[in-house]
Amino acid sequence: MFVISLSKVSFSYDSLNPVLDGVSVAFSDSDRVAIVGDNGSGKTTLLKLLAGDIVPDSGNVARNASVYMLNQINALDSKSGGERQSAELRRAFDSGAAILLLDEPTNNLDSDAKQRFFNDLMSYPFGVVIVSHDRELLQKMDKIIEIANGKIKVYGGNYDFYVAQKRAEQETIYSKYVNTKKEIGRLVETINIAQNTRQHHEAKQKKEIANARRSRIDANALKGKSQETEAKKRAIIQKKLDTQMNLQAELSAQMVDDKIKIPLPSKPFYSKELIQISNLRFGYSDRRIFNGFDFSMYGGQRIRITGKNGSGKSTLLKIICGDLKPESGTVKTFGKIAYLNQDLSVLDRDKTIIENIMDIAGVLKHDAHVIAANFGFRGDTSNKKVGVLSGGELLKATLASVLGGENQPDLLILDEPTNNLEIKSIAILEDALNQYSGAILLVSHDEIFAKNINIDKQIIIN
Repeated sequence: MFVISLSKVSFSYDSLNPVLDGVSVAFSDSDRVAIVGDNGSGKTTLLKLLAGDIVPDSGNVARNASVYMLNQINALDSKSGGERQSAELRRAFDSGAAILLLDEPTNNLDSDAKQRFFNDLMSYPFGVVIVSHDRELLQKMDKIIEIANGKIKVYGGNYDFYVAQKRAEQETIYSKYVNTKKEIGRLVETINIAQNTRQHHEAKQKKEIANARRSRIDANALKGKSQETEAKKRAIIQKKLDTQMNLQAELSAQMVDDKIKIPLPSKPFYSKELIQISNLRFGYSDRRIFNGFDFSMYGGQRIRITGKNGSGKSTLLKIICGDLKPESGTVKTFGKIAYLNQDLSVLDRDKTIIENIMDIAGVLKHDAHVIAANFGFRGDTSNKKVGVLSGGELLKATLASVLGGENQPDLLILDEPTNNLEIKSIAILEDALNQYSGAILLVSHDEIFAKNINIDKQIIIN
């Protein structure tokens, strides 16, 4: 039974950039549906339209049953944020609404809280519509709705089905692109042959006139007819060529090209002990975090630190990087270390992408441009100020600065790197980390991400 439907709905925050452009879709009280898309594509906007928090510029939203909207919760402290998120989710499930609308519901949840949410979700007897980049959650959906360029497309399956369909679509687009490229080459060759034939024919006519074998009047008449026929043929071929070139441009715009290239390091990565922590004691005013904690890590290892919210995972990373000082105990680090925090604030937001690459990678301007191009920043885009970049662009610029040069860090420390990244950016990050051969120390609730970057050891902090 369809309880919310959108019919030819358009919405924009300004007149120049429509977020949704004439979309129609319906939601039932029995399906679990996920909305995916790039940051800024309109996912949360669609939720708000379903909830009635905003009204469309045109089109109609029909709502025939109760809804419950849970907005995205942003919290500075992961423990308090997780507790608040769990409480809000409990209220949502207790509401008994025909359709729950949940914006990034697994944000701030530790592993235990996340599992409780999954259990509640699967046992909820009515409809659920979520916005999420959490692939573990997306696997549990009945449908995936993708928003792109103001339009929506419905995929009737979970995340694996969605990925397979997207891959098939890309293969079809690429095949059409290759065929179009071949046809353009054939038409260009046809035009060139026709032009050469015409030039040869005109030269022959001039020679015949010069030898007086044909009167000038007869020759000009034949020449005129020939040129008229050839002009018509050329116009037909040129029209076909223009059509194929326009099609090629359309197909090229649809092709996904987010591959990045990380160079081989200029020297072997540090292979001995990278981190040595002994008898660490640290606490905040309201609670004790570490009391005699020991930890060591060696070159080439990929370790994930797990634990409940507030157990000290991010605190440990800050102690290792020197941002926090221990009360007692020893903390020693060796080799070159790079720390990417949750906000990706390693870059100077008042400088351009090129300037940041030069500063952090320690390279000259020409080499910085090469690195920027390897990460998808070509031409004038490499001169953008970091402060205006989207989330995905900021990620790529950070990776370019930290991993794009030959003098790469021996250890990369990552604190919840997939938080607030859309799926496409997470895939880019995974690709980069799988090209990188150094050690990784990771804090993340994202099980699929940890698996995809080949984490080989787990440390639990209680």
